[in-house]
Amino acid sequence: MTGTVHRLVHGSSRLFLTLLWSTPGCQVLNTASIERLNGTFRSRLAMRGRRTRRLARNRATVARGMYLVGTVSNFCTTHDSLPKVDGRRQTPAMAAGITDHVWTVSELLHYRVPPPRWEPPRRRGRRSKALQALIERWCPDHH
Repeated sequence: MTGTVHRLVHGSSRLFLTLLWSTPGCQVLNTASIERLNGTFRSRLAMRGRRTRRLARNRATVARGMYLVGTVSNFCTTHDSLPKVDGRRQTPAMAAGITDHVWTVSELLHYRVPPPRWEPPRRRGRRSKALQALIERWCPDHH
């Protein structure tokens, strides 16, 4: 006997049917895209390989490596499984409408991300005048 058996392993049947019916032209939900991403991580990060002697000693190192590999995959690498636009291959970021071109790794690494909004430190007791002045300067809507 050959073939494929489909089964719902995680989640509710109601959510599954909602997702299935909300996607035009979709007949079956599958995990091909996430499996492809897992394969990319395994091939590009030695610590994620199936049989490797390289251990992930630091959780932050693993997270940073996965972030870099995932970002390069989404912005810098065209995927054959995505439909071509105007005869050009596209990246997942292009397919999602986040960007209009294939980025170079240099462009990605030199992109300046603005820092997160400053939040005043949470401490018990009365704030000093200097800290209160900083809060009024950088967070005027914060009380």
